[in-house]
Amino acid sequence: MYRYLLFDADGTLFDFDSAETWAFDTTCREIGVEPTLDRLQDYKEANRQVWKEFEQNAIDLDSLQTERFARFFLAQGIVADPFKTGRRFADHLSHAGQLYPETIPLLEELRDRGYRLSLITNGISNVQHGRLDSSKTKQYFDVICISEEIGVQKPRKEFFDRFFNLANLGQSDKQRCLVIGDSLSSDILGGNNAGIDTCWYNPSGKPKDPDIRPTYEIELLQELLALLPPLE
Repeated sequence: MYRYLLFDADGTLFDFDSAETWAFDTTCREIGVEPTLDRLQDYKEANRQVWKEFEQNAIDLDSLQTERFARFFLAQGIVADPFKTGRRFADHLSHAGQLYPETIPLLEELRDRGYRLSLITNGISNVQHGRLDSSKTKQYFDVICISEEIGVQKPRKEFFDRFFNLANLGQSDKQRCLVIGDSLSSDILGGNNAGIDTCWYNPSGKPKDPDIRPTYEIELLQELLALLPPLE
């Protein structure tokens, strides 16, 4: 029976699309660029590429913040400073704590059922702490594990080893843990690498990857409640 729930942040509990769009629009206007849908899509593609490279350990987190805007500016023919823009964007994002409507009720119910909740994220430390503060969600988590703070990222096994140290859990506790996240390549593969059961939150019906196997798959966060009965 599970007791320890390891939640991803963005795209799982946090409505990252809304937060990202707001931060992007605000940043573009500050540098004199009209935030069109076409530009947002080019930024998202550049951002997707660099985060994939980060998961593969091909780029560090500090460089990522600049590189995503360097690629976006190149695609759009925009002349601007990607370093300064990247830091400005991160600052705005740190104040964007948008949650999915079901997040707080779910966390409260799971905590009432006796589960211990943790947050595991490949985020930028000051950005994630800012969003946790603005959303008033820190109180729900026994452990908050951020890749920048522990020096390693999902899906590497070492990320979960360091989480276990932070949570004061032993290897025998793995069978009582469940990783819950929306990313196959980060959350679910990370759980696979660490030997931990996983639940893939897949609201948009993304295609499966035969090489990455979640223990469970759900379309709605509330479906977790059927998997996680009250603990005695």
